Amino acid sequence: MFGFFKEKYNNPELLSELKSRKDRWFVFLDKLEARIGELTAAGIPELQQVFNEDTDPYKRSHYHMLQGLMGQINNMRDKANNVKEENIISFVYCAEADLPAITTPAGSEYHRYMFDFRIACLDRYNIFDEKLNEALEALRHAAGERDLESTYQQQLAAFEKIRDQFACKQCGGNLTIPKMFFIDTYVTCPFCQSQNTFSPSTGARMVLHNARELAEQRTAGLRQAYENSRPQDPELYKKYLRAMFDEWNKIVPEMAGENEKFYQRLLEEYTFNHYK
Repeated sequence: MFGFFKEKYNNPELLSELKSRKDRWFVFLDKLEARIGELTAAGIPELQQVFNEDTDPYKRSHYHMLQGLMGQINNMRDKANNVKEENIISFVYCAEADLPAITTPAGSEYHRYMFDFRIACLDRYNIFDEKLNEALEALRHAAGERDLESTYQQQLAAFEKIRDQFACKQCGGNLTIPKMFFIDTYVTCPFCQSQNTFSPSTGARMVLHNARELAEQRTAGLRQAYENSRPQDPELYKKYLRAMFDEWNKIVPEMAGENEKFYQRLLEEYTFNHYK
């Protein structure tokens, strides 16, 4: 692969290549971090302004802006991963294959050089990854995290007050809404068997819209434990993902079937990307 691997017992060119690659890698990550800092510094006040001025109850303008900023930052992670794979990991594997046996004095010395190079580069990546995650978290909370739990509990309490206050439009018999619905639903009259349409309030409909975000808030500790693990532990991610979907299904049980398909897809995508 590299001509300078032919003479390994005294190979200043190899040592120079290791230093050059490490320096370029550090500069590359420095530039990405600077760009992330610029995006975050400029994006947070804009996100806050859009959130406060957006009269849409679904906050779609804020959501789309947030997703755009997070997408740009996640693209930088992809770039860093690609460069790490090509210029650090693959380089190390090829270089080590041409080194003398590690049991020889020269082999031991040069394997140590390669080990030090790899650890230094990976440690620098971990610092970058931590800063990137901090930037994403700062963007998520730019407008202040909404207290979705309190809002959800308020909607449950409001539903309990009205669930017995309905009458059949056909016979006038008393109707009890069996559970909290989030979309227009037919409720059968127990007296005349006619179908009555129950239309949930705007607040109840918002529960469906915010269900995943509420589930993520409830399981934020598990997500943080995964993101803080070094190297990141796939078992911690799987634990978080399962817990988050369990909470999601508790909030909107009607969506459990579709949610489970979504869960399996996310799990398969994560497994493929992690182990490829």
